[in-house]
Amino acid sequence: MKVIVTGPTGFLGAEILRQCVASPKITSIIAIARRDLAPEWQAEQKITTLKVNDFGTYSEQDLEVLKGAEGCFWTLGSTPNRALKMTPEEVKTVNEDWPTNAAKTWSQLPLPDGKIFRFVYTSGALVPPVEDLDKKLWFGEDMRKRRTYTERNLFDIAKTGKLDVYIAKPGFITTGEPFLWQLTLGKGYVSKEAMTAGYLDLVFTGSEQKILWNHDLRTFGAAALKKFAAEK
Repeated sequence: MKVIVTGPTGFLGAEILRQCVASPKITSIIAIARRDLAPEWQAEQKITTLKVNDFGTYSEQDLEVLKGAEGCFWTLGSTPNRALKMTPEEVKTVNEDWPTNAAKTWSQLPLPDGKIFRFVYTSGALVPPVEDLDKKLWFGEDMRKRRTYTERNLFDIAKTGKLDVYIAKPGFITTGEPFLWQLTLGKGYVSKEAMTAGYLDLVFTGSEQKILWNHDLRTFGAAALKKFAAEK
């Protein structure tokens, strides 16, 4: 299987890249980034790096590289703190336009009969539902609502029948199972390892559940980790 990974140099994206490389089911990875990957991945034969500045626009040459991909892991988006230093136009571009335009474009790429492009979008637990868009948010309002628009846009694109969308809404994402986080947050966190395993399983097999909250990501991830370990 050929997959697309956005943000492969970020906290979650790097873990997704690691597990994609380790998976025998994935034969080709298109890593879309602005800068070089970590040195450990420079010689990895599975990986093709596609450098772009605008993550919502792709040339014919880019599309030729992306052709044949069956799924995408989207991890790009501004944090509330970073959004404070951005203009409203920049916040909209990063959090809404890029993922929406990418999904529209990639879902049109040719695939074998019976295949549908699966798009796993990383949103957040504090991103409000569509019905609450008119309500005031006390922090990160523009960024959080832009992600709401993106969730709606992706499901609208999915109505064409050429896109299978999954919205992940994690709480805090951690490395491993840190004891301090367990004490302070209970189950309000999900490890990047479990979350990523769940992401891969969604792209491999799909799911009737399209929105995955933090507890769903923990459950899906734990089951996926056990499944992948048993398959080795």
